[in-house]
Amino acid sequence: PTIKQAVAAGIPVVMFNAGSANWQQCGGMAYFGQDETIAGIAAGQRMAKAGDKHVLCVIQTQGQIQLEQRCAGVKQGFGSAGTVTKVYVNGTDNSAVLSSLTAKLTQDKSIDAVITLGATIALIAIQAIQGAGSTAKLYTFDTNAEEIAKIKSGAVQWAVDQQPYVQGYMSIDSLWLYLTNGDILGGGQTVLT
Repeated sequence: PTIKQAVAAGIPVVMFNAGSANWQQCGGMAYFGQDETIAGIAAGQRMAKAGDKHVLCVIQTQGQIQLEQRCAGVKQGFGSAGTVTKVYVNGTDNSAVLSSLTAKLTQDKSIDAVITLGATIALIAIQAIQGAGSTAKLYTFDTNAEEIAKIKSGAVQWAVDQQPYVQGYMSIDSLWLYLTNGDILGGGQTVLT
C-alpha cells in the first residue's frame, strides 16, 4: 500500500533484491535482482555436472520464501542426479548452526555436497565439514570478502552472486534515467542481476 501511495503521488518507485514475483502488483515500475528459483536451478545443474550425489541444502531462516525458492531450484536443477535434502538451522546463532551441521554431517556420511544460502553460513559450514571429518564439497549463495578468500583457497567451490551492488546501482540509475528522459530500464520485465 505504501508503494501504491507513492506512485499515486507521482513518485517513481523501483524495487530491488526482494519481490521478484510481485513487484508489478506492488506498483513498482522496475525490479532489479535475482530470481531465486532460476539461480537455484543453475546451481543444482552445476552440482549435478560436478558429480555430486547427495546434497544438503542449508536454510538459515525457516519460512523465508527466497531461501525456500533457492533450495527448491537446487532440487529442480539437480534433477535425477541424486538427492537434495533440506536442513533448517537457526541462522541467528552461529554456535547452533555449527552444532546442527556438524551433527548432520557426522550422522549422514553419504552427504557429498553442502550448499548454503548465505556467505556467513558457508563460513560456518567449513568448520562443520572439518569437525565432522566429512569430505563434502561446499557451495553457497552470496559472497563477502572472507568467503571470496575461501573460494580462492578451495574450501568453497563457488558461489552464486546476485550482485547486490549492481542491484542498488541500477535501481538508482534507473530512477535518474526515468526522471531525466522517461526511460524505464528492463522495459517492464524483471532485470536479473
